[in-house]
Amino acid sequence: MRELAIAIPSNILEDCQSLSEKTHKLGIIARAASIFKVTKIHVYKNQGSHDKDLILLLLRYLVTPQYLRKNLFPIKQELKLAGTLPPLRIPSHMVNRNYNPDVINIRDGVCIKFDNKINMSIIDIGMHNYGILEGNITVGEIITVKIVSQSYKGKYFLLQKIQPSDYWGYDLTYNNSLKDILSTNNYNVAVITSKFGSDFHSNAKLISEEIKNNTDSSILIAFGSPKTGLMSVISREKIDKSNLFLINLFPNQGVETIRSEEAIMAGLSLFNSLYSS
Repeated sequence: MRELAIAIPSNILEDCQSLSEKTHKLGIIARAASIFKVTKIHVYKNQGSHDKDLILLLLRYLVTPQYLRKNLFPIKQELKLAGTLPPLRIPSHMVNRNYNPDVINIRDGVCIKFDNKINMSIIDIGMHNYGILEGNITVGEIITVKIVSQSYKGKYFLLQKIQPSDYWGYDLTYNNSLKDILSTNNYNVAVITSKFGSDFHSNAKLISEEIKNNTDSSILIAFGSPKTGLMSVISREKIDKSNLFLINLFPNQGVETIRSEEAIMAGLSLFNSLYSS
């Protein structure tokens, strides 16, 4: 599966006044990422007031299967409204809670401990029994596994690590700057969204050719904050623009400002047409 990543600033919530508004906005971003199969969300440090911890917490919470959340997320004030958001309903969230030997049972699990007696890691997979997996897995780590046997010593499901072929959700990283993202990741196409860029269609052919000529091509789409455009970030961080696509997603917009979540949804929709064509 191709990598499709987005970069959002740590102050993307600066136009929100309440936890309710912030939660709602992050819910839309998570849904947009899931709809268009974003594989990674980079959160980069930006100037001004920021909500880095809330952004990372809520986006991680939403992409985590419901049956694992209890073990991974203690009760927090910041999550009190998360239950009001629509579920992502991505394949990793749609697994059956009952074992069926006639289907391929792939699911996420979280390591709860390493058992020295059997030299296996104990994995909570959200079923009536735990699973076991060879190797010393870090406690709290989420891994994708396949159930290969219903019974191990009559107590555990026997598991095997697996790489799912379906879209399985997004990963999250925090970066000290946008420049760090661009310099440490080898994206074939890196897009800077800005009102000072050229329109999408004038760049579509070049981007489409790059994607089609490389089945493993990867793309990054970077977004600015509600009050600070990406050109300011590029200037401040002294980012070389020569290998970047500068694109104006809304060249003839009918409103004064575009909200960040609207730009992300619309931008991903436009680029989806390139991946799908």
